Amino acid sequence: MEQATKTRGRYAKTAERRAAVARAALDIIREKGHRALTTAEVASTAGMSETALMYHFPTRDHVLVAAMERADEEIGSRMTAKSVAAELVSGDWDPAGTARLVLKEESTVRLLLALEAEAPNPEHPAHQYMKKHNENAVLAFAAAVKRRQSEGRARPGLDPLGTARQMMALWSGLRSQWLVDPSFDFANEVGQAFRALTGEDAMDTKKKIEELIATI
Repeated sequence: MEQATKTRGRYAKTAERRAAVARAALDIIREKGHRALTTAEVASTAGMSETALMYHFPTRDHVLVAAMERADEEIGSRMTAKSVAAELVSGDWDPAGTARLVLKEESTVRLLLALEAEAPNPEHPAHQYMKKHNENAVLAFAAAVKRRQSEGRARPGLDPLGTARQMMALWSGLRSQWLVDPSFDFANEVGQAFRALTGEDAMDTKKKIEELIATI
């Protein structure tokens, strides 16, 4: 029993230290951007030695991934507060609303793009993070397509997963363009792209025509 208690204590301490590093790294990134981050400053901000930090995070890239994971958790909490998470679960997702929420912190968006660039390398710590991140996004998009299909708001013949992957590609491309030139409304473009992919405008028109015919 005593050994089990000690083991749980070590796990708890490890989790606390990892969380402290993630919080410190994210704070620095929000203030200075991810390019300015150093493990020495993160360690100092987290209240530990750089040696202790490197024990939990072998490289600076591991620290950046931890910071992005922390940012995802915070975004998820805000989404819950705004009932966006409920929309994702139900499938009645508002793409423009989600886009506006995500883009509120440009520093973390830029970090995400930097991790995306490294993720194709299976040896990079961003590989597994981005794989899971993309899987979750595709599932959320697919759920939204299925919901719209069940309500007659999307083309019935669409493959939800295929459409979701296309939406991911559009989202990523528009986001990259926005970071270079933020003169256009990213959220509005995302909303329009999703409607085009699902055929929502066409389905709305079809419904109106059918309703009109029914009155004749």
